[in-house]
Amino acid sequence: MQNLRAAAFALPITLFCLVLAISNAAARTLSSQVEVFDKLPAARPEFPVPNEPNQLFYIQRSVNDNTVIYAANLDRRGHLDRDTPINVYWRWYNVDGHKKALNFLERMMAYGVSTVSTRSSSGGVGVRLAALPERKLTIDQDDTGKPEAILQIGNHLAHLVYVYLQVDDHGFMPSVKAIDVFGIDKLTGKALREHIVQE
Repeated sequence: MQNLRAAAFALPITLFCLVLAISNAAARTLSSQVEVFDKLPAARPEFPVPNEPNQLFYIQRSVNDNTVIYAANLDRRGHLDRDTPINVYWRWYNVDGHKKALNFLERMMAYGVSTVSTRSSSGGVGVRLAALPERKLTIDQDDTGKPEAILQIGNHLAHLVYVYLQVDDHGFMPSVKAIDVFGIDKLTGKALREHIVQE
């Protein structure tokens, strides 16, 4: 009975948080600056760099080295699963590196993905990240069959490598102060960093 009461109490809070997150994301105005490098910079060189099967990209945060992994779901023939193209989960490096599923709020408000089109002009699957709903990513496979996430970084079409979030975790709800998006230019092979802040 106590579990039912706790669930009944938690549901309105969860819905409130979800509505708040959606309204804030819809209302925000972002500004960004793009830099080009010869080599991909490491936002936090001391953090582990994940290398998971079918890894698309990952998210690191300023608060600790726990990392959110985005991996492609492939079928038995090695083709992208168009219904559920991405598997998202934690690697808890600050404990023992074990794998952990996202909880409901993390999926809805921070690290989850939603499919927006099952076939883009390039043949991939269009998705949006809860953390950056203003940007559309295309999940596809390169000429060798390796899965990749592609997005626009400034004027560059890029292979997304990782995202770094500058997080303020003081207060009731953590807030993201800045986002750095790191990728490789598909045309030139140069490394890119886009620094995004909310105006």
